[in-house]
Amino acid sequence: WIDQARVALVVARSRLDSVLVGAGLEIIGGTDLYRLTQSKDATLLYERLGRAGILVRAFEEQPQWLRFGLPGNDEDFERLEKALVC
Repeated sequence: WIDQARVALVVARSRLDSVLVGAGLEIIGGTDLYRLTQSKDATLLYERLGRAGILVRAFEEQPQWLRFGLPGNDEDFERLEKALVC
């Protein structure tokens, strides 16, 4: 079970990386559970994602950073991807 969960996390993280990079975000850190990104438009993106019901973490001391948790399922990945390209 643990080995399957680890593989699933790596696959989901890779998928999230593709979505984020495809949206023009630079991945600067993270784990298999979340990704830390950087963008000059992070503040605007944070607000747009919030209006779409997608919560990400912003950093007051680093306003160009956003942290994304792994979406829970295919529908959540699609919602995120759609919100990032709008």
